[in-house]
Amino acid sequence: MSKRFDSKKLFYVFALLLIILVITFIVKIPREQSTLKKSVVSFDTSAVERIKIRPRIQDGEEFVFFRENGEWKIRQGDVVSRPREGAVTNILNDLVAIKPSALVAVSKDKWKDYDVNDSLGIRIIVENRKGKKLADLVIGRFSYKPVNNPYGGYGGGSIDGTSYIRQYDDEAVYSVDGFLTFSFSGGFDDWRNKDLLRFGRNDVTKVTFTFPADSGFILAKKDNKWFCGGEPADSALTFDYLGNAGYTYGEVFADSFKPAQKPVCQVVFEGNNMLNISLKCYTDENGTIYFTSSLNPYSYFSDESGNLRKQLLKPAGYFIKKP
Repeated sequence: MSKRFDSKKLFYVFALLLIILVITFIVKIPREQSTLKKSVVSFDTSAVERIKIRPRIQDGEEFVFFRENGEWKIRQGDVVSRPREGAVTNILNDLVAIKPSALVAVSKDKWKDYDVNDSLGIRIIVENRKGKKLADLVIGRFSYKPVNNPYGGYGGGSIDGTSYIRQYDDEAVYSVDGFLTFSFSGGFDDWRNKDLLRFGRNDVTKVTFTFPADSGFILAKKDNKWFCGGEPADSALTFDYLGNAGYTYGEVFADSFKPAQKPVCQVVFEGNNMLNISLKCYTDENGTIYFTSSLNPYSYFSDESGNLRKQLLKPAGYFIKKP
């Protein structure tokens, strides 16, 4: 009788434990899973008017992307520039695409371990026209691990990256698959447009060089032939010049330079399927040369290396065909 009672008692105890286990699985597991957010930010990208970025301390002060008359610009203090091509679109797309892969910390004591505190992290603030925050998060450090891939070609491997983030008003830290940290790294100058000239060499039909002492000239295309000041030009040299000039970047931003006089040199590019582009060259009292262009009128670039001058300011003799 006692053995039967003990067996029945054990059965009830076992059943009770099983019920508790099932309830725990049903209640607790979904609760734990719910702590991992499906997304960190969610907003209508068309409503964005400002994006503030506070980079890491070593990368300088805060800068702001802002929309003015339908055009995106970037500002730090009193300096206003055009952002590099596609910068704002890439920022917004990267933000709304963030999908946490794991919850790695729940306390601010761990922020420093993942570089998501105020001094080590990159803070991103997105606002609408009224100044309402649409997103506010901190992007921290990046880690990676090699991955063996038998189809990876030479070396047979690739790299998986992980970035760490948190919402600014939340203590939780999440990991995110990918290279998000690199996408937002850098200071003000890294996000600015450095274009001086941008055109296709086959589109150009006329180049007007204005130099001191009436030494300027016109390089023009007539009946598919190039002429320099009315004389036949070397088509190969002209082709190379236009090809190199058509993809010219400034070297060093010169935000403190303010031209006190007219440009000492000017080159104007005209053609088909393009707006006229004016390149201007200035000098200061120390003889330093600076360039700007109508393509990027907010920025001046110093030509400390002399490469821009050598590449863009060619004399007429360079183009004239040699006998």
